[in-house]
Amino acid sequence: MKENIHIHLDPMGGISGDMFISAMIDADSSFKKLAKTISKKIIKDIEIIITKSSINHISGTKFAVKLISRTHNHHRSFNDIKKLIEKSYLDKKVKDISINIFNELAKAESQVHGVSIDKVSFHEIGAWDSIVDNIVAAAIINKLDTDYQVTWSCSPIPIGKGTIKTDHGLLSIPAPATSILLKNIPIIEDGIEGERTTPTGAAIISIIKPFPDIASACKGTLNIYKQGIGIGNKDLKIIPNVLRILIFKSNKTYIKNTRNEVISEISFDIDDQSPEDLALSLDLISQKNGVLDIIQNPKLGKKRRVIINVIILCRVEKTKNIIELIFNETNTIGLRHSIISRFILNREISKISYFNIKSSKKPSGKIIKKVESNDIKNYSYKNRLSIRSKIEKK
Repeated sequence: MKENIHIHLDPMGGISGDMFISAMIDADSSFKKLAKTISKKIIKDIEIIITKSSINHISGTKFAVKLISRTHNHHRSFNDIKKLIEKSYLDKKVKDISINIFNELAKAESQVHGVSIDKVSFHEIGAWDSIVDNIVAAAIINKLDTDYQVTWSCSPIPIGKGTIKTDHGLLSIPAPATSILLKNIPIIEDGIEGERTTPTGAAIISIIKPFPDIASACKGTLNIYKQGIGIGNKDLKIIPNVLRILIFKSNKTYIKNTRNEVISEISFDIDDQSPEDLALSLDLISQKNGVLDIIQNPKLGKKRRVIINVIILCRVEKTKNIIELIFNETNTIGLRHSIISRFILNREISKISYFNIKSSKKPSGKIIKKVESNDIKNYSYKNRLSIRSKIEKK
């Protein structure tokens, strides 16, 4: 069984293909050999330069592709690059990921220029350094997927500001293709001049499909395992042009036979909705995917009114949808939300006859069994006691 790891991208200074590779090499030096091996399978007339460097007093790694031969052409079609990759000596999975990255870029460019994918001609992306960046990035992603069960997350992507010189003339930042690739991905505009996210960087993000934050991607608590700093080529004046990568491993709980999870806790008060109507609302919410538990407590609120305090526990990645449903289905006009940690006993679900049985092991080693209440809700009280006695005390 593969080990679980989580990788978080922190693109404060931006993200590009070479910065992604640099950060991964900085975090794990074994990727340095992989990058050089892969590059030799693409073209012989290039040299991979990987150096330790620093920017704004921050140390990291820099990755660059140097052309030895002058026989190169920036203008290549998507089909040209696809054939080049297919005919190479790369592993099939690396080829598939590489072509997928270029396919995402080609789809974006086809929308920008109003032509079919077959007629898309890459300019800057068609240069050898960009082609190598994409393929090496694909090889790293494939290596991670081969060795681990990987989840990804990424902080909001900085889109940058100003203009950039291209073969199509001056274009506003972010470039049109970059904007398309970043659709539905959280972004930030911090007013800092310069191209912060390149089309290749955006294409990599669209391929790995990261969660918007660490908590959404991981149910359990984590330990930082490695950190990598990838240094870019831009002088952003205010901040360093770096991409930081954090690699996490699952934090093993120190309590025997338990699991430590990270979940969302949503709390709100109701003082102007009838109990029967609130019950219907909460029943509807309880059926929402990601809801773990709903708790109600009577309290004395402002103006000496009796209120119902509702606490909903749910999966972090489902929080937004559940909050929206709460506002739509209850009378509350405000709620509180926090990320909390909980310990739960390890459990297994088995079946005896028509009944689902939940078995848990305590830290002492004692095993407890419980019949699923929904399975016996239609039985009489006497029969429920009998069923539980026969099954749970075995």
